[in-house]
Amino acid sequence: MGSGEERVRVHERYCGEIGWPTDGDPNANLEYARRFNQGLIDRITRGMGTPKRPTPPEIYIFALIDEDAKSIQPGNFERHWGLLYYDGTVKYPLTLENGQNLTGAVGVKYLDRQWCVLAPEASIADPNIPGAIDYACQYSDCTSLSYGSSCSGLDARSNVSYAFNQFYQTANQQKGACMFSNLSVITQTDPSQGTCRFEIMIDTGRHELTSNTDRAVARASAVVGIWSVLAAVGLAAINL
Repeated sequence: MGSGEERVRVHERYCGEIGWPTDGDPNANLEYARRFNQGLIDRITRGMGTPKRPTPPEIYIFALIDEDAKSIQPGNFERHWGLLYYDGTVKYPLTLENGQNLTGAVGVKYLDRQWCVLAPEASIADPNIPGAIDYACQYSDCTSLSYGSSCSGLDARSNVSYAFNQFYQTANQQKGACMFSNLSVITQTDPSQGTCRFEIMIDTGRHELTSNTDRAVARASAVVGIWSVLAAVGLAAINL
């Protein structure tokens, strides 16, 4: 370089992802994710880095919320990295910096408490069932049914019901979304079992709060929640 030119020093920055999934694999569950992420947060808040870089890095935990349409080519766990469920509820407790707790969404409204399930009179041996399941899971997320996942312990009938309901809720409970060759029926009895949650879709048109007091409370809660989440959510960015 000529004497009149400035030398520009390049600073390398390495970015990666850090977190733990909660479903879609035998090693992806709520307890493992809580232990990993809480241990990570505790280490950083204590000012601990690595043996090579003792200064604690800047971290952003992957990820804020589950992504039910994400590619599962690497594995079914890819849709379950969130600290929050699809509706913004907290999956497991996390203590952040200064003793703050992870805070979920407020003011969330849901569609009617009803689920699409396999009809009681339907035979599990009905030849139309495999095709109906394939169709339902093609357009909704059925990864929680995979081996070792939160819904892997369901019996055959409940497996079918789970697939039907995922499609029904993904379609926002639209009329006709629970019609699988006369194999399905709407029920008001929650079919959830153990660790397996049969979801109800959120109502995106009903999140308006009804009073100024509600808005003020929600706004204050949201501020605390946002700062809590920002303290530990996103992609990992580590300066080496």
